[in-house]
Amino acid sequence: MKLQPQDNEDIEIDMSPMIDMVFLLLIFFIVASTVIDEKIPIKVPTAVHAKVPEQKMVDRLVIAVNEKEEIYMGIGGKSLTLDELRDRVRVEVERDENLKVQIRSGGMVKYEMNEKIMKALGDAGAHDLIYAAYEGDPSEIK
Repeated sequence: MKLQPQDNEDIEIDMSPMIDMVFLLLIFFIVASTVIDEKIPIKVPTAVHAKVPEQKMVDRLVIAVNEKEEIYMGIGGKSLTLDELRDRVRVEVERDENLKVQIRSGGMVKYEMNEKIMKALGDAGAHDLIYAAYEGDPSEIK
């Protein structure tokens, strides 16, 4: 007996595994691309000649100083003394000798404190320092 193939049958591809993989990849990339940018709340001063740095700030170690003269390194964490700051920055400089540091100092922080921080950073080997300031109108600066 001779059988004839039936041409009426449609070939179906099960799409559910592919859809599952697309959703899993989507979730993976959303989670992997989430950037935590929690900064210590500080009123950064304004300056007439402030400008946005050409280099991305992601590459810089952030040191924050609030009006109570509490020093924080990186994101969150506990306050540090000048000696603890010096030791922790020294470790970072050993990892990367071209370490770049951004200092976010509150507008009411005294210059003497900023000077102590710069000296501690210099003693630790960090020499590429910038201060955070917002660009402002000269009439707004007090």
